[in-house]
Amino acid sequence: MMERQEFQKRLEELGRLAQEKENRLRADEVREFLKDMELTEEQMNMVFAYLASRLVTVEGYVPAGADQEEEAQLTPEEENFLEQYQSELEYVTFLEEEALLELCREAEETGDGGAKARLTEQLLPAVIQTARGFAGRGLPLADLVQEGNIGLMLAMETLGMRSEEQSALDYLKQEIRTSIAQALEDQQTEQNAGDLLAERLNHLSDGIKELSDELERKVSIEELSVFMDMPAEEIEDLLKLAGEGTGDEGEDA
Repeated sequence: MMERQEFQKRLEELGRLAQEKENRLRADEVREFLKDMELTEEQMNMVFAYLASRLVTVEGYVPAGADQEEEAQLTPEEENFLEQYQSELEYVTFLEEEALLELCREAEETGDGGAKARLTEQLLPAVIQTARGFAGRGLPLADLVQEGNIGLMLAMETLGMRSEEQSALDYLKQEIRTSIAQALEDQQTEQNAGDLLAERLNHLSDGIKELSDELERKVSIEELSVFMDMPAEEIEDLLKLAGEGTGDEGEDA
């Protein structure tokens, strides 16, 4: 296992890689970058949490327990939304599988807007079913349905990009699921970032108080950096986020 200083260095390198890629990395990309460190899964989760604290989105990372398929209990508001949404679908005549597959072929081969609209309508129950399976994981059901609808509409424009091994219908349903899962992943990243940011700010505040009491005066960012074993740049960023402008480098905190 690498020493803490070397591990910190690798994390900083990973942070720079994320910046080069507009703060978006893939989970497999992160694992490949750190594969020589032989980290446990728990340690890898800590790395993902660190990236979240730096506002980096890690595509393909699903927090433990997020892949469970058990349906969560809906809130009264979500129950009302679901009931209203389903009532609005009562006017739709849903096609048998053969006719539905024919509509898929028409939408894909001709690109006809009417065919795409009819196919979208036919798959709205699939959106509801998929969103219902993801309920209770951080986003309201209405938001999950909206994300699923967006994913479905976008998938209509990329039907021709599906693999030959995958049917058009399976592709559309997969994109519904992917869109909802990505929305939850982004929301979890933001939540983790907020929680970790609050933790870092509290840690910094405690450090400032402890060192100030010890020296009986205001302390500089450089002094804090040494005292807390934290990069001066990170301290400046945290102080700015806390609404405490640091001014020029070296100014007392």
